[in-house]
Amino acid sequence: MIDHLGPAERFAVGAIGEPGQRTFYVHVVADTVSYWFVAEKGQIAALADYALTALARANILPDPDGMSLILSRLELTEPDDPQFRIGAMSMAIQPQSDLMTLELVSIEGDEGVDFVIAPEQLQAAAIKGLEVVDQGRPICPKCQLPMGPGDHKCPASNGHHPD
Repeated sequence: MIDHLGPAERFAVGAIGEPGQRTFYVHVVADTVSYWFVAEKGQIAALADYALTALARANILPDPDGMSLILSRLELTEPDDPQFRIGAMSMAIQPQSDLMTLELVSIEGDEGVDFVIAPEQLQAAAIKGLEVVDQGRPICPKCQLPMGPGDHKCPASNGHHPD
């Protein structure tokens, strides 16, 4: 069942915690009610990439002043109890407007929400999402796996020496 939340007063994506131990979230405030959804790092990256591509393809140019103001207010605080873990996301541009509808469906597929966001909200969240994803652990150039804060025993080197 999909709950229609209406227009989002706030739409943010981000992570809480240290790289390697972070939990990624989508945060929506609609009709003054706060909703938290757990996401995977790859989902945040995909949403951000798709959002920026969709805005460019539709030739929607968000107001830079509005986007900058929104971007300055996208830090996440410690979340309330999340509604669900995201399994699937979809986005559509509403006909005859520049508004976007974003739908989030639980990993089990038994619940979901949709809400409307302005292009400025979408672009700001996408930029912030890409920043957060890029703040993760560095990637090993040999094995392409994330490296932890200590020695990295690279599988491409059979784990014999730190990289």
